[in-house]
Amino acid sequence: MESKTLTGAEKKELRGIAQRLKPHLHIGKNGLGDAVLAEIETALTKTGLIKIRFDAPREAIKLLCTEIPDRTASEFVGSVGRVGIFFRDMPESN
Repeated sequence: MESKTLTGAEKKELRGIAQRLKPHLHIGKNGLGDAVLAEIETALTKTGLIKIRFDAPREAIKLLCTEIPDRTASEFVGSVGRVGIFFRDMPESN
């Protein structure tokens, strides 16, 4: 799977689109378990752009925002407060 880094303009556009989205899931103090990663994978495959609300300290949120893209082949687009925005190209339909 090709991994293309988004430009600043593309990230800005995605953040604008994400403003209208509700957080797809909440990640609490337990962090990234297998079930949470599976749910993130499903959401990214289905919609490509998701928001995740974090109920964790600020430093933990920063770590999660770098760990999620590494483990899901997605890209961190940005964050507002305790909400992170993640994007992955949708698989092409054959």
